[in-house]
Amino acid sequence: MKPLSTIAAAVSPSATVAADTLAKQMQAAGKDVINLGPGEPDFDTPEPIKESAVTALAAGKTKYTPAAGLPILREAIAARLSADLGLNYAPAQIVAASGAKHSVYLSLRALLNAGDEVVIPAPYWVTYSEAIALTGGTPVVVRCGQDRNFKITPEQLTDAITEKTKLFIINNPCNPTGMLYTEDELRALCDICVAHDLYIMSDEIYCELVYDGVFTSAASLGEAVKERTILINGV
Repeated sequence: MKPLSTIAAAVSPSATVAADTLAKQMQAAGKDVINLGPGEPDFDTPEPIKESAVTALAAGKTKYTPAAGLPILREAIAARLSADLGLNYAPAQIVAASGAKHSVYLSLRALLNAGDEVVIPAPYWVTYSEAIALTGGTPVVVRCGQDRNFKITPEQLTDAITEKTKLFIINNPCNPTGMLYTEDELRALCDICVAHDLYIMSDEIYCELVYDGVFTSAASLGEAVKERTILINGV
């Protein structure tokens, strides 16, 4: 048989899935293990959500939906962004997907051409680099150690930018470190992106899980930042 895509063949297996599989194997063997692999809650889906799904099925809402999501859903998302983060988006500016990973991949597909570089602060969610590789882009990993509180500095970002750089990915609050950028730290990074005409992907999926400090959305830092920022969030 002819070989598979060289891009697909070069993608590494998910480290998150591997850790989850190992933890479940250890649990099945009777070992006392706390599984921090998958990013999912330890409680069941709330009853009102399950009841709404059953009601929708009974009402025949099982047909194709618009590619960007149902209008009523996109309106609800816009309302939540306004109420929770003070961000004003029209429903037409919102795309509903099947999760943050799906949204990240679709965004990268829309943005990147072969050879385009994407700056990622490390430690980072393992999906970023593999999704970039799948699109033909090149991940540029910037190491941000404990001595830097796991945060990329403006100097590091500037040094990582080349004529091929198109996108900067920031995950705030960060998975896996739990680190949170202050408004001033975030603004300094976003200002550099504006100055170098870079897109910003701000993965804010954990914005509700802040227990020490104040969360700032990248898109709240002025129109120049907002117009080039793709927000990744979810339910």
